[in-house]
Amino acid sequence: MPAHKSWPSFGRFAQATYSPQLIAGLAILYFVACKLGLKLAIVHPSATAVWPGTGIALAALLLLGYRVWPGIFLGAFLVNLTTAGSILSSLGIASGNTLEALLGAYLVMRFANGRKVFDRAEDIFKFLFLACVLATTVGASAGAASLFLTGFSRAMQLEQLWLTWWLGDMTGAILVTPCFLLWSAPTGARRSQRELVLQGAALVSLLLVGAIVFGDFLFPNAQDYPLKFICIPFVVWIAFALRPRETALAMLAFSGLAIGSALHAARGLAIPNESLLVLQVFLGVAALTSLLVSVAVAERNRHEETLEKATIELEERVLERTRELEERIARQERAEEAVRGLSGRLLQTQDEERRRIARELHDSTGQSLAVLIMNLSNLSKKTGNPELSRQLDENTELVRSVSKELRTTSYLLHPPLLDEMGLRTGLRWYIEGFKERSNIEVALNVAENLRFPPEIEMMIFRVVQECLTNVHRHSGSATAAISLSNSGGKLTLQIRDEGKGIPSEKLTSAAGVGLRGMRERVKAFGGELEILSDQKGTLVRAVIPLRSSPGGSES
Repeated sequence: MPAHKSWPSFGRFAQATYSPQLIAGLAILYFVACKLGLKLAIVHPSATAVWPGTGIALAALLLLGYRVWPGIFLGAFLVNLTTAGSILSSLGIASGNTLEALLGAYLVMRFANGRKVFDRAEDIFKFLFLACVLATTVGASAGAASLFLTGFSRAMQLEQLWLTWWLGDMTGAILVTPCFLLWSAPTGARRSQRELVLQGAALVSLLLVGAIVFGDFLFPNAQDYPLKFICIPFVVWIAFALRPRETALAMLAFSGLAIGSALHAARGLAIPNESLLVLQVFLGVAALTSLLVSVAVAERNRHEETLEKATIELEERVLERTRELEERIARQERAEEAVRGLSGRLLQTQDEERRRIARELHDSTGQSLAVLIMNLSNLSKKTGNPELSRQLDENTELVRSVSKELRTTSYLLHPPLLDEMGLRTGLRWYIEGFKERSNIEVALNVAENLRFPPEIEMMIFRVVQECLTNVHRHSGSATAAISLSNSGGKLTLQIRDEGKGIPSEKLTSAAGVGLRGMRERVKAFGGELEILSDQKGTLVRAVIPLRSSPGGSES
């Protein structure tokens, strides 16, 4: 809900409650400030170019609410009654001053962000037009009309009286209202010692230049020259160095110093009203400029702080998301490591089971078949029936064939030559059997004395076995080549064929148990498996470092 909607409307002024002490205090403050301003009254005892009462009244209504309007009315009435005029003229002037303040406060609350009017530069322009330019015409018109109708201004120009009254009210609103509103708000962050020194230097410089330009502090008759523009850079410096609340107070002090210095430089002579009006207009413009610049700088600083906070929050969120992603990746890597370990154990279990089955086939089943062959041979020799002897010989040959196939199967499950004679002999034996079964010519290039730890030799044998099986089943190639080399502490195994290649979807997804099994076997030893395939053939390359083993020990 906008702030102005919580304030009493004009129709409820009579019902608003107020504290007599508050009303009396406001009346006294208004009375004292306006009495000081009337000391500079030139065109009429009740009309002066310096009228701080407008700023006090406007600030009181914005801060305390409309209910304090009797304090303004009472103070304005007493000021004019004790200065010049009658009760009737004092009532008219007091009514104009009160309505002026009420209208200005209402317009500011309604259209210019209320008490926070000096938080944004655009609201300051609204304050200038609505409260300082527009609303003050009510007070100036009511005051001039009251003096004219009661006969106290018949001997002077009415337009000069109105202009003096209006400029005094407007300047008072510009200089005084920001001080009360800004200093009633909470203070901001503390300044550093260096910033305090710079602020003090800016304030002292402004006051010193003001004393020089408007008085005879250092140079006599300096006020006779148009040097007021020299103050502008120092006004801007103040606006940049100080916060808006401090800038408003500094400009109020500068205005008091400028008026006092001008009076002192006059040495008791009467200052022309036009000169005083020009001085007030300059001070009002300088104060407004400094306030606008200071508020703009404050807005920029707030935006930078907001942006910095947003940047920090964004960085924290990015770091948080990064940590979450890293944790997720770590969990995924641990899961993959666990799966890889499980695959390695499954492959190891598979090899051990193959070894056990091969041993059982070779030792137990093979021996039983050998005994069966011997018995059938003896039985064939002892029988006298030629037909029965022929059948026994056929069964004997059949059992010999089964025994041979069984021995071949047991060697394929776990070749004993691999343990006894080494990798080269085991591969050569397997390739010779593979040629007989598939009619595929396989070239083997392995050094004679090339030996490795048993687990690495078994891994190489299984990879070669899987690759040649795939060549026989899927490639359609009539030839294959196997090479094994050891260089730079790395073992390089290559199997090449000239077949139709592997489909790309199987390569990218590593589809098939055989391909995944080869990858897992090579990864278990810290190696990498690479498969290159096109329509001219397939190359399988495995590179295994010889210093590491599945358990991480030296090979």
